[in-house]
Amino acid sequence: MIDDYTRLLEATAELEDKAASDAAITKLILHLKSAGRMKMLPAIARELRKVAARRHALRPFVEVAHKKEEEAALRAAALAGIIARHAVVNHSLIHGWRARSAGKLIDHSAKRALLAIYQKVTI
Repeated sequence: MIDDYTRLLEATAELEDKAASDAAITKLILHLKSAGRMKMLPAIARELRKVAARRHALRPFVEVAHKKEEEAALRAAALAGIIARHAVVNHSLIHGWRARSAGKLIDHSAKRALLAIYQKVTI
């Protein structure tokens, strides 16, 4: 039952009309009150947070070593099919960029090559 309410709220959140989304939330709360199920509201909120965290983890993501590489990395990632709005600076990359979306990772950084060299030297 909680999953049904969560899917309903998720569907209304995807609508562009904020008034319709707010009305759906108000109707859900009134329904829960009238059915004597207000105790379900915290569980629904937890499920919505889980859904949001899952979506956040699966969103397109671009990392760059330096801020000056951002525009080039976003263009190259878009050519590879990963479209992100902005890039995040990750100082552990040393040089280049990485892009991730839907289980696909494109690594054009120096980090992977340096780790491979380090592993060959230390083993």
